[in-house]
Amino acid sequence: MEIVLGAVVGFLLLVMVLVSTQRSNAAHEERLRGLHARRRALAVDLRKLQENMQQLKIVEHELRRKLAEADERASREVEVRRQREARQQASRFGSILDVLLHERLLSAEQLAKARSYKDQTRSHYPLSEIVTMLDYVKADVVQRMRQRYPKLSDE
Repeated sequence: MEIVLGAVVGFLLLVMVLVSTQRSNAAHEERLRGLHARRRALAVDLRKLQENMQQLKIVEHELRRKLAEADERASREVEVRRQREARQQASRFGSILDVLLHERLLSAEQLAKARSYKDQTRSHYPLSEIVTMLDYVKADVVQRMRQRYPKLSDE
């Protein structure tokens, strides 16, 4: 009887272990299915994000192109305005020296000294070169004025 009782108890323990293992496997299977479903959903979300990123890159490229065009137009407009102003101012000035005086890059006293030097030395150089030689105005400044006001004389 004891053997039968031991066998029944052993059988019951074996059944309990098998039921427990099956429940555990079923729970693991359920979790695994849930994880697979979550992975598929994340893969779909990832594809959507990648598509959105691609669209955003296209929009970014288009906006950069439009910005470059706007910058170019603005630069052209600034240049046109600068040239218009230079023409208007050029009509007010008789020579590059008048511009230098107007912009306070050369004083009237320095101009008078340059004229005196030219008369005394009977120099054939224009006054704009003489004020540069006397170091009253830098050569690059005079050159910039010549570029800005190409129709003005050096005297």
